[in-house]
Amino acid sequence: MTARTRPSGEARGGAGPDVDAALPVVVAACAVANLRRAWRQALEGRYAVHEAPDLAALERALVARKTVLVLLDIGLPDLAGVTGLKRIQPLRPEARAILLTAEPDEQEGIAALKAGARGYCDRGIDAALLLKAVGVVLEGEVWVGRKLIPHLLDELASAREQERANLASDDSRLERVTPRERQIVDLLSAGASNKDIAKRLNVTERTVKAHLTAIFRKLGISGRLQLALFALEHSRRVRQSDEDWTKVQLTSGRRRGE
Repeated sequence: MTARTRPSGEARGGAGPDVDAALPVVVAACAVANLRRAWRQALEGRYAVHEAPDLAALERALVARKTVLVLLDIGLPDLAGVTGLKRIQPLRPEARAILLTAEPDEQEGIAALKAGARGYCDRGIDAALLLKAVGVVLEGEVWVGRKLIPHLLDELASAREQERANLASDDSRLERVTPRERQIVDLLSAGASNKDIAKRLNVTERTVKAHLTAIFRKLGISGRLQLALFALEHSRRVRQSDEDWTKVQLTSGRRRGE
């Protein structure tokens, strides 16, 4: 049997092929071999850790392996810092990322989270804390150092105020429609046809069409698709705003970071 070879510098951690196959895959991307080894050793036994010494190796790993999380050194050559995260995200959109850096900085941490990272910490993080950070991020929470939490809360408060302003604008438009018209908007955004809406509301299709004409005029919308997208986006904003705020408040009440 011919053994599969890897490009120079790439390695796979874990206790063996059979064990690794059953473990969640984490890619450790860092040009410093000692750091990659330390990250792998911190996680081995719980995760199948694949090392990537450069951007090309990281991209290959994301394409080839069903990765759940990337440990990404911001100093990785050719990554271009925090902004480079957006370059690799399309390769494995479902994978979460923890960005690690030689010198943690509050502004860089905020930028990392805005770019889509779910964690930000010192690349020399203690092994036990790294294992905990990975678990926290995979549970859907955010891992940051304690010093970053007040800045993160300030940023989210500002973003929430802007979201509220956007929601208020949408709400003021929705206030123009009657309760019956709002029912029709909700049913249409759920995919109901005019015939379905008429049956649900016990009215004629002609009445539904008349209501839709009035709704389009009041909301400044030109068609059914635009109306459905407007309603769905409004619902998403309401839900996401509440979820994000609750999640960060819960996270800030616990010990998150080194």
